Amino acid sequence: MNDVDMMAEQIADLVRRASAAETAPADRMHLLAEAVGIAVDPLQQLELSMLVADVAGRAAHDAAGRALRGEGRPGGKAASWAQIGAAAALAKDTVFRQFHGGTALSWSPAARGVKQAVRRPPVEEAR
Repeated sequence: MNDVDMMAEQIADLVRRASAAETAPADRMHLLAEAVGIAVDPLQQLELSMLVADVAGRAAHDAAGRALRGEGRPGGKAASWAQIGAAAALAKDTVFRQFHGGTALSWSPAARGVKQAVRRPPVEEAR
C-alpha cells in the first residue's frame, strides 16, 4: 500500500468517525479538520473544509445550548444571551434568532470578510 492509499484510508476513517451519531459536535470538527490537513487533492480539501464550516456552526449552537443550561460553567450558572453573543462575536439578538431559528450559529458574510458582488446592467442598458 502506498502513501496516497494510506492517506485516503486515514481520511475516510476520520470522516467515518466524525459522521458517527455518538460523536460530539466539537469532536466532529476536530476530526474533519484533521482530515483537511491530511488531504492533498484541493477538491477534497474544499469538500472537507465546507464540512468543517458546517460542523463548526453546529458545534457553536451546541456550545450555546450548554452555556444556556449552565453545563460546565462556574457554579452551574446559566449564561445570558449577552454573554453568549460576546463569546460568539455576535449581537445578543442575532445569537437568539440563530439559536432558536436553526441548528447552527454563524457570522454574516460581511463579518467573515466576504464581499458581495453587485450585479449591474451593462452600460448600454443603463440608459
